[in-house]
Amino acid sequence: MNMPRIAATPVILVIAGAMMSGCAAGATSAPTRVPVPDVASTGESAIACVELHDALPGWSVDPTLSPGPGTPSEAAVRAGGTGCVLTKGDTHLLIGVAHPDETSASALQDYFRSNGLISEKALGDTAYFDPSTGDAEIFDHGRWITVVSDSFASPADAEAVIAAIEGVVSAHD
Repeated sequence: MNMPRIAATPVILVIAGAMMSGCAAGATSAPTRVPVPDVASTGESAIACVELHDALPGWSVDPTLSPGPGTPSEAAVRAGGTGCVLTKGDTHLLIGVAHPDETSASALQDYFRSNGLISEKALGDTAYFDPSTGDAEIFDHGRWITVVSDSFASPADAEAVIAAIEGVVSAHD
């Protein structure tokens, strides 16, 4: 192996590890920010990952991955909601859906603002987005939809995915 390849290999491994930090094989991934606070729920979600997958052509459910500890989608699962990891090639999509009570929804919004997400009206009246992490958080009609992808550089990148997820969620309300 020549020297440029030897030097590039650790860099590639670090980049790949950073991209996977939001999902875990099993449950051993380390969160990249302060874990999402606990969420009190107003009811459990009956949405299955296969329903979200069906609404998102081109994506595949990866049964070997689950939302990583400390991620928004894992917090949604802890609150009785749904959490899924979908893939398209090397791109990951972490989805969470939950029904937080009013106090938890307010605390979550404060949490996301304090972690650098900005209000993004293009995604909803009470929605937040972080272009550096591809993190979109939507609070609407007593539900919380979290969508994080390494393919979301702008809110426009997330709009079609969020609309598809909202269609599935609305069918369950």
